Amino acid sequence: MKDPTQEERHVAVEFIAYGFEDEEKAIHKGHTWFLLTQNSQDPADLHWYTRATDRIAKENHLGLGHYRENDSKFSEGQNTTLPPLEIAVAPQIEMSGSEAIGATVTTPTNPTEKANGHSIRALSGVPPPMFNRDRDKSETFLDKFTSYELVNRDSKQFTTPFLKVALCLSYFNGPKVDAWARQKRSWLKEQRDLFRVAITDPQLWVDFESAFKDAFTDQDAKLTAYQELHSLKMQGSDIDSYIADFDHLISEVGHNPMDIGVVMMF
Repeated sequence: MKDPTQEERHVAVEFIAYGFEDEEKAIHKGHTWFLLTQNSQDPADLHWYTRATDRIAKENHLGLGHYRENDSKFSEGQNTTLPPLEIAVAPQIEMSGSEAIGATVTTPTNPTEKANGHSIRALSGVPPPMFNRDRDKSETFLDKFTSYELVNRDSKQFTTPFLKVALCLSYFNGPKVDAWARQKRSWLKEQRDLFRVAITDPQLWVDFESAFKDAFTDQDAKLTAYQELHSLKMQGSDIDSYIADFDHLISEVGHNPMDIGVVMMF
């Protein structure tokens, strides 16, 4: 479903009947919405995961209500005893349009359990918005993804270039990018399976990032910055704003600020 507070961002949710015992042996049970995340450390893992801490509050910005006990949706929840940290759910079923439907709860997952040799841990922070090919948003998308990486810099999703590319591709959505993303997923699998490139090879991300910029970066951005630089004038006595604008445009164009021509232009 769409997150109304962030443009073009979607979140996966599931209405789950839960029950778990905490460290003090207290039993917690209930029915509520949970945020779902995938195990991005393993692109082949199609399951979705959530934690007790990912419960969505009754009053929430997503506009989700809560079913009454006499509602059929309430009784359809598969009540099970779950660990306090993590809950495993079945693969998500995609639907047409902007909505998505979660699947039913499956067997509980031990918090210390590993999937395919990788520790299952949800990423922290705010993920980047979904990318749909808008050229003027391509740099913003990479900036947001980099910020997401900084928050999760020790996670295997980002320390392993293969998984980093796979994670980035998971944020591509829309008819203008689906074919490109599909081709890059095939390329990624070929690098690993056909050419035996190690999943830890940093060149995987270097090549992917370069291909992304070639495909989606606005090629007119540098020309626009060049034109703005040559028409830039100080407004009144506001020297601080002029310097800030000048430095920004010099960076966009790619000039060396110490070149004599740049100094004369200033």
